[in-house]
Amino acid sequence: MYGKCWLGKEELVENELGEKEKSIVFDNSFLLFEEKEVKRAEFYQAMSTGLNIEKVISINKYEYYETKNNAKRVFIKVEDTFTLELIDYTVIREYTKDSDNVLLTLKRGIENASA
Repeated sequence: MYGKCWLGKEELVENELGEKEKSIVFDNSFLLFEEKEVKRAEFYQAMSTGLNIEKVISINKYEYYETKNNAKRVFIKVEDTFTLELIDYTVIREYTKDSDNVLLTLKRGIENASA
């Protein structure tokens, strides 16, 4: 299944008082992805360490790394294909699949960041 997603990263943003605070800034342009099956072994292994893998997606490696720009933590909004609702995820693992694509393992919700 294919869909659209928006990448975000934690940045220091100036608030109304002129103070710098951490916030998640999402890119205005979307990227296309292909949803992949979560492998059973990976799912159970993650659960044993306290993680809950929700989704695995394949995305163009060059577009992903260009948008990521050395961010330590990457967040992603994924458009649900049926309801068109945007769902927030935290990227918990990146894996280079081949020369053109990277697999992203996602956990639902924004973790360890201010929104």
